[in-house]
Amino acid sequence: MNLLVWGKNGKMGRMLIAMAKEDPYWSKVQGIGSHEDEESWSIKPDVVVDFSHQKSLDRLLQFCLKRKCPLVIGTTGYDDEQIQQIKKTAEEIPLVFSANMSLGMNLLFSLVKDAAVILKDSVDIEVVEAHHNRKIDAPSGSARSIVEAIEEGLGEERNKVYGRVGEAPRQKGEIGIHSIRGGNIIGRHEAWFIHDLESITLVHEANDRSVFAKGALEAAKFAAQVQPGSYDMTHVLGLKK
Repeated sequence: MNLLVWGKNGKMGRMLIAMAKEDPYWSKVQGIGSHEDEESWSIKPDVVVDFSHQKSLDRLLQFCLKRKCPLVIGTTGYDDEQIQQIKKTAEEIPLVFSANMSLGMNLLFSLVKDAAVILKDSVDIEVVEAHHNRKIDAPSGSARSIVEAIEEGLGEERNKVYGRVGEAPRQKGEIGIHSIRGGNIIGRHEAWFIHDLESITLVHEANDRSVFAKGALEAAKFAAQVQPGSYDMTHVLGLKK
């Protein structure tokens, strides 16, 4: 199997290439940077893993569609139109798209959904995420996925409040979402379910960035074996059929 890492010069790209070269599953590992002309390369990957930038999406999708090549997208921060592009592409190629590639984070998505099913309207819900001071998008893609999982458990969409300032009394049923940026925090996510008499807080914290690279490589192996369609890490991990 030949692997192409899209975004080879970023931290995640470099880590993916290094880890893939240690894995005998991959017979050839290549990388491409943000400003390289991929059409001039004699690249024939069996699967592509992307950790680049939202601006690279058009080139990335065209590259994979032209070659009918399975794709794993780990980049976050896409707008609604770009997400629709990704879903459309998944009609023609196997495509794994997830806001977070770690096992623990995807277990958290499942746990917050279960908590929401049980607790319903008896609690106030707040989501807090923290990342390093260089992260561009806020809230994080994983925080958005946590909220989506909670809403799935509740059976409805809720009004979202992004931070609070001034006179901002809490409205019944809203979900508060808060972002912290500082230092070299790899990633911490908290889901708070707050009752008048007690609270439940579900937390995931990444201790090493390699957890995301490991998950992405597992996703790449999965994508290389399945039919065209839209997948996420719950499919890769066997949490969803």
